[in-house]
Amino acid sequence: MAPATPSSSPPRVLLTGATGFIGGSVLSQLLESTSPSLRPASITCLVRGADRAAKLTKAYGDRVKPVLYRDLDDLETTTAVAAQHDVIISTTLGYHTASAHALQRGLAQRKQAHPGSEPWFIHMSGTSNLGSRPVSGLWLDNDSLNGRTFDDVADDVYGYEVARNAVEPYIQRTTELSVVDKGLELDVRTLVVMAPTIYGVGSGLFNKHSIQIPAYVATALDHGRAVVIGDGQGSWDHVHIQDLAELYEILALRVLDKGGVGLPWGKRGIIFASEGRHTWGDVVGGVAQACYEVGVLPDASVENMGLADATSLFSRSYLGEADEMMVELGLASSGQTIPTVALGLGWKPTRGDGDWQHGFRDDVDAVLKERQEKNGSVTV
Repeated sequence: MAPATPSSSPPRVLLTGATGFIGGSVLSQLLESTSPSLRPASITCLVRGADRAAKLTKAYGDRVKPVLYRDLDDLETTTAVAAQHDVIISTTLGYHTASAHALQRGLAQRKQAHPGSEPWFIHMSGTSNLGSRPVSGLWLDNDSLNGRTFDDVADDVYGYEVARNAVEPYIQRTTELSVVDKGLELDVRTLVVMAPTIYGVGSGLFNKHSIQIPAYVATALDHGRAVVIGDGQGSWDHVHIQDLAELYEILALRVLDKGGVGLPWGKRGIIFASEGRHTWGDVVGGVAQACYEVGVLPDASVENMGLADATSLFSRSYLGEADEMMVELGLASSGQTIPTVALGLGWKPTRGDGDWQHGFRDDVDAVLKERQEKNGSVTV
């Protein structure tokens, strides 16, 4: 298989979501790579707003080429820019199907214009797609509150998601499946990275923190006490943002250096990125203790709350708006993953339990800082 680049020119890499938590960290990881394939590469970033573009240019110079577009619905610009690139790493909203398809259509045009090339699309998704729902009991894999453990080599993850989505549609899962199918339809190699809970401080220029744990922090501050949904025994995986960014570098290099040899794609191309494991009770306990230690909660007690009440409480802090399914799958479900593909590619996550524990304080500090900057106060 030929490398992705259609000529001897430096590879053309497009990154979406560069102003976000994941995308910003992936961008800095790629720019700091010592690989001969990435050192000369210029990375294009689709961004909204001239101020953001200027900030990227000031920080990274000609290593980054910001391209302005209106928003995720600017499909014409998205496709036109995508058609000029060999590898696309998409880290924007994991359930905006139209923008993902626009990127894939651009790569299909690229492939048609450069016979013999094999451009790749790397799409971000999440393991909430696979979670059992132990709080509501509406979906229990293996008839167990603990759910199921998935291995991205041994198990047919795509087949599982298709069967489940036919019974219980979920917006992120629907987009992921559609992206896989569209890649097959357009003959564009498509790989999905399904991340678990992501923690740690990002290395990008803009958003440096994730969604799930900060949602628990914000809700604790609003409610005056840390809240766990149900009994908190649902079990999930986690990964440090820098370990995840390193995996993206490995994937990009495998495409640029070896044309994607050894990478799964299509229906087998859904891979995991887990390093550690936690229960949601662990998360809430860590949040409560960190809030107590900085003096914004009177104690480290935890309140158990049913799904309906918790959804009302979390809907603002988690994704801006969320229904009971989204809250349960993202903040209280149960499901574990084994990243056999990533480990086989040489991925070696190095952040461990100490980093995980320290992450609670990082997220508390970040939420408090954000509130102080917005309101001039951190009073709860």
